Amino acid sequence: MKTALSYAGLQIAGWISGFLALSALSGAALAADKIIYVRPVPQNEDLLLKQGSAGVAQAGLMYGLEASTLESQANRESRQQQLEYAIRQKPKFIVLMGYEFSELIAAAAGQAPQVQFLWLEHCPDNPAPNLYCVQFRESETAYLAGLEAGSVTSSGKVGVLGPVDSPARRKSADAFAAGAKAARPDIQLHPMQWVGGAQPFNDNARSEQVSKSMLGAGVDVIYAIAGASNLGVIRALEAQGGKSRARMIGHPVNQCHMSPGKMLDSVEVHFDTAIALAVGRILRGDGSQRMEFGLKENALALAGIGPDAALSECEVAKDKQLVQKIRKEKSALMLAR
Repeated sequence: MKTALSYAGLQIAGWISGFLALSALSGAALAADKIIYVRPVPQNEDLLLKQGSAGVAQAGLMYGLEASTLESQANRESRQQQLEYAIRQKPKFIVLMGYEFSELIAAAAGQAPQVQFLWLEHCPDNPAPNLYCVQFRESETAYLAGLEAGSVTSSGKVGVLGPVDSPARRKSADAFAAGAKAARPDIQLHPMQWVGGAQPFNDNARSEQVSKSMLGAGVDVIYAIAGASNLGVIRALEAQGGKSRARMIGHPVNQCHMSPGKMLDSVEVHFDTAIALAVGRILRGDGSQRMEFGLKENALALAGIGPDAALSECEVAKDKQLVQKIRKEKSALMLAR
């Protein structure tokens, strides 16, 4: 399996130069600093949350920081306790992922002005001076995924399954729709669907149920952006049998190996890469409070059109003409930045 962590190697040249620059600073003081990742829930199969641990570990290696992960129980009280425990350790950085910290982040940042907080995928309207928001230009990869879906659909119906309703997910869905229409103007877009529930990123039963409903409505390409809940989409596709041409585009790592033949492609979101890049920028003094990463920074990718496309097990990699088309569009998006 090609993991998101392995892809971070593409950033090594930039990181090394940043590391060398930082080593000119006080090495002894830097080595004593900590970076702590606070998970919003206990360990599970959520692929994005796993990247948080990988990201702080990578940042620790590159910048001489002591890295660790704290697990919260799936409730507000536990998250607050772990956040307060992290603050008491007086780290240089605290990394947070998930909307679950929305009601806690402002108070935490105010309580510990000496700590640099990184919050991935979310940002308040007026962040505290020590809060850095790390977001992704997922509309770039969503558009490319839409181009793929529109190019291969047999029924002319495609759709998106997300975890919970949010502006960021709807923005991705809109970009996917734009890409699909660019490939096939007469395409029909199924209404956006949500997993919902207590753990929308890790609820295979709910995602399977919703996916079966979408497939029953004629959708034959599902862009699944629900993390570990994507396994439910795979189950729904496999239940249709080998004769069905319905497929999905996975997210946020390469999931094509999970069901060869049913996976058109997978969008890869490299949270680990983004964390290391953001930490480096802040330590060098050039990190804005709102940082965005995408294709240009190698924080986003499509497994089926990448350098290792032939090993990706994604169906799109078998269509050389389509791969070249998507690569050309990817280059255009990168040049536009």
